[in-house]
Parts: sequence; C-alpha cells; structure tokens
Amino acid sequence: MNTGTGKVIQERRRLLGLSQPALASAIGVSSRQITRYESEEQSPTLPVAIRLAEALQISLAELAGIVDNRVDLAGRWWAAWQKPADAGEKVEIAPVTIRHEGDHLLLDSDAESPAAPDDPVAQVRGEMRVWDGDALTGWMRGMDIAFPVGVIYYSLHPQGAHAVGSWTTKAGVDGLVRGWSALAREKSDAEKLLSELVRTDGTVESWPGTARSA
Repeated sequence: MNTGTGKVIQERRRLLGLSQPALASAIGVSSRQITRYESEEQSPTLPVAIRLAEALQISLAELAGIVDNRVDLAGRWWAAWQKPADAGEKVEIAPVTIRHEGDHLLLDSDAESPAAPDDPVAQVRGEMRVWDGDALTGWMRGMDIAFPVGVIYYSLHPQGAHAVGSWTTKAGVDGLVRGWSALAREKSDAEKLLSELVRTDGTVESWPGTARSA
C-alpha cells in the first residue's frame, strides 16, 4: 500500500507538473525506477533520496512522509492586496486556488474566473512554504504591481482560516515597493482583513485573543 515515501514522491511530482521520465532524468535513474519508488516496491538509497528531495524541492524529512499536516489549506481562496502608494488607497482582489502538499503550497488563479486571460490581476500565481503551521513565505507573480514578481510573507491564522501579511517587489532600478495583503476563504473576509491592515498599519484586530501584527 502506498502510504509513505512513495505517496510523497508521486504527489509532489504531480504538483510540480513533472512526468516520471522527467523526474527520472533529473535524478539519474530510469522511469521504471520512479514507478518502483512510487509504488513502494523499492525504497531509494540515501544518495538517490537526496537527489529526489532536491528535484522535488522538499526536505528529506518531507520525503520520508514525517511532516505534520495539521492544517489543510487546499481549495478556493480570495487574495486581496494593497496597490503601490502611487495608486492611492486602491486595492485589488482575485480568486485563487491553492494546492497543498506537505509544507508546500501552489497558488493559481481560479480556473472559473471570467477575467480576460491577459489581465495581470487575474493571472495571480505563486508558491509558498508553511513554517511550523504559523507562517507562509514565498513568491507571487501578477497582481498588477510595480514589478511582475514579488516576495510574500503571511502570518497564518491558528486554524488556517485566513492569513495576513505583505508583499515586496522591485521598483525602478534601485528601489523597493511594498503593500499589505490578505488571504481568506470568503471574499468579504479578505476585503475586511486588508482594510484592517491598511488602517492599522499591520495590526489585525479581529483575530481571536490579543491583537496580532502581520
């Protein structure tokens, strides 16, 4: 039964859009060997496991299937973000779909979004990592901000209900520009959280317990 390393290899490979031959080529084994690993007919040796972890962009602990997935963040979300300062108080919001495997998240624009395919706001994409069930870090592409790609930091709600944080990207030749951002399951929640972040400069007053800064 495929319940450990084999499942991790298969799910992570699919998440990254890698075929078995592509993964096999990346780590120097045959496609048949990848099939053996995924079916757990055979376990990779340590040198091969190191190459597998590198190719799949995960740790050896994750490859072994011992990562604690306490919160499932997969599904449909709403991303809201503050525009650069020269756009005034303008904000943007778009639906995104999150795929969650281990400690890794892939974000992509909602396939059902009616927006035009060349709309930079509609083409939100990104990849993030979950840290101790408490924080998300990674990158985002799109969002119609100053530079096409920005880095993201989110503080994650204890039950994974939403996340608040900020983005930073390049501006001009030597500068940087940043803004607040929020993720939530409901559009209205994403808008409310972003509004709070902008108004308080980073403190979310509606979270349970004491006020928390992003």
